[in-house]
Amino acid sequence: MMSSFSRTVVAFSFLLTASLGFAQKGLTDRCDSLMFITGSVVDESGRMIPAAMVVNRGLEGGGQFVDQRGQFLLAVCPGDTIAFGAIGFHTRERVAPTKGKQYNWEVRLHRLSVEVGTAEVVAPRELREILRDIESLGYNEEDFRLTSVDAFSSPITFLYQMLNREERSKRAVAQLENRDRRHDLLRELFVKYVNYEIILLEPYEFDDFIAFSDPGEELLKQWTQYEFIRFIQQRFELFRSIPERLDDSDYQYQQD
Repeated sequence: MMSSFSRTVVAFSFLLTASLGFAQKGLTDRCDSLMFITGSVVDESGRMIPAAMVVNRGLEGGGQFVDQRGQFLLAVCPGDTIAFGAIGFHTRERVAPTKGKQYNWEVRLHRLSVEVGTAEVVAPRELREILRDIESLGYNEEDFRLTSVDAFSSPITFLYQMLNREERSKRAVAQLENRDRRHDLLRELFVKYVNYEIILLEPYEFDDFIAFSDPGEELLKQWTQYEFIRFIQQRFELFRSIPERLDDSDYQYQQD
């Protein structure tokens, strides 16, 4: 069976090949010879920056996220301006050389710093901290039973605990608390995505979109950041396509 990492590489390679195909068609309309720029986006210490974005200013719209290793591959025209950015970092621009066919760049981004005199500024949690909390989601069902019972050695007691109303209530409360915690973590992620315009949400839309796009604990832990962002972008497009209310004609019906 193909591992999660292998599926990610295959999916990313397919998407990257397709995007390069579309990009090449648009680029060849502007220049005769293309060049390819590969590289990575890191912070000052050389650590990979999750969900960094690479945008060719010479094209209308578009762009790409770095892969799970923080690397990118971009087809450009000589002299194009390439922008690199990420949440919490200054955007940096570099100009593609006018000669050559292939270059490799290491792009270092600097963190944003805010000075407000004597006021104390509490920075938003880093993305890796939120992802670490996502990994710790869940609850141990045995913590909400009176005793740890083996279904084979004591089937009557086991069935009693599974069916007893109080025991079911304890498990239901634990499940709801875990779901609320997961939704709080999704809210933190989505605030960052909105700040970088990955998705565009109004403050009053967050609760509805979280409920609409929550993939559940198992998938949330299993997916890579790239897979999760692609899923959220697809759910956002679907979320926006749903009308806020039905047309008046949809409320009309005839009795037979």
